[in-house]
Amino acid sequence: MSDAVRFWVGWSIALALLVGLAAWSVVQWNMNNYTQLVSDRLLLLAELRRGAVQEYFSTAEAELRFWGSNPNMIDAQAELLEIWHSEPGMAARVRDAYVESNPNPDGFRLNLDHADDGTDYSVLHGEMHARARLFVTQRGYYDFLLISPDGDVLYTVEKEDDFATNLEDGEWSDSGLGAVYRRAKRERKEGTIAISDMQSYAPSNGDPAIFMATAMHDPAGKFLGVIAFQLPTDRILGIMNYTSGMGETGETYLVGQDKLMRSDSRFIEQSTVLSQAVDTPTVQRALSGEHGVEFIEDYRGVEVMSVYLPMQVGDTSWAVMAEIDRAEIGVGAARERPAMAGILSFIYGLSLWSVWYWRGRHLPGDSSMQVADLDFPDGDGGGFGA
Repeated sequence: MSDAVRFWVGWSIALALLVGLAAWSVVQWNMNNYTQLVSDRLLLLAELRRGAVQEYFSTAEAELRFWGSNPNMIDAQAELLEIWHSEPGMAARVRDAYVESNPNPDGFRLNLDHADDGTDYSVLHGEMHARARLFVTQRGYYDFLLISPDGDVLYTVEKEDDFATNLEDGEWSDSGLGAVYRRAKRERKEGTIAISDMQSYAPSNGDPAIFMATAMHDPAGKFLGVIAFQLPTDRILGIMNYTSGMGETGETYLVGQDKLMRSDSRFIEQSTVLSQAVDTPTVQRALSGEHGVEFIEDYRGVEVMSVYLPMQVGDTSWAVMAEIDRAEIGVGAARERPAMAGILSFIYGLSLWSVWYWRGRHLPGDSSMQVADLDFPDGDGGGFGA
């Protein structure tokens, strides 16, 4: 093998090794950089989702405080209490008029403004119901409830099976509504909001529900009972189920302290609210008040990047989760590799050309390619002069 061939082979191998090392380093950098970008985006999404849910709760709390201190509502509550205790059996009479004998089917009982039962209760109901119904439907709440100091449900917009029952010892005393009523009654501090965890609520066909409640007082400070909102889960599901910009496998969801989802899974057709268990390490950390990002195996058995944040809901904690399949992260990083491969190939070719150019100008070539020194023999025919 000639010196020139050995030179080119050696330099080519050396450059190939250097370019290969550079390529490996670039691929690792690209993967790490892309993974960090995905992590940052998931964290931002989780924070935005948490902020949106908290804003929904904050708005509901502000509106509940407004109605709990509204003079017209306080007057209506005081009048309801007086009517309720004006004669024995009032609870049974109004329950029959607005539930059992309601001419509207279940789910549409709220359309009855005034029952023709001859009671003062129905007169007051006719004056206040249209306004309360309009508020509930316009603001997206499920129900609006007024409860006596003794736990009697004096008024509801929906007139479901919880109307005219007792939350101290009645059928729904152990429900989320019963829990917030007792807490609001116990604290009795104006403006303090009691919030329940999301639970299945039997009077609402077993659908998930969240309740908020606060105490009501007359101008003299006398405790008049409790006002409560029933919040549907639709708004929360709409916030958490938004997947635009999350790729093929990205999702955000909520998990309660019982390790059951408080929102729906992107990958399961039927609703997973209060039915899908998620007991992953990152959920456990979020429920303990921690936040961070890890690669774990999710509730589907798929390896994912998992971003987790804690969120306080009343006296309970939820986990805010944002996850994406690890495989999709790899695919995303790989999309950028062809461009980098082209750049590295160009650098490799340019390096070889530079070595060739530099060698041609500064290094002696192979002996077979050099011009030899010529010795012209002496003689008549060989000289240039006589």
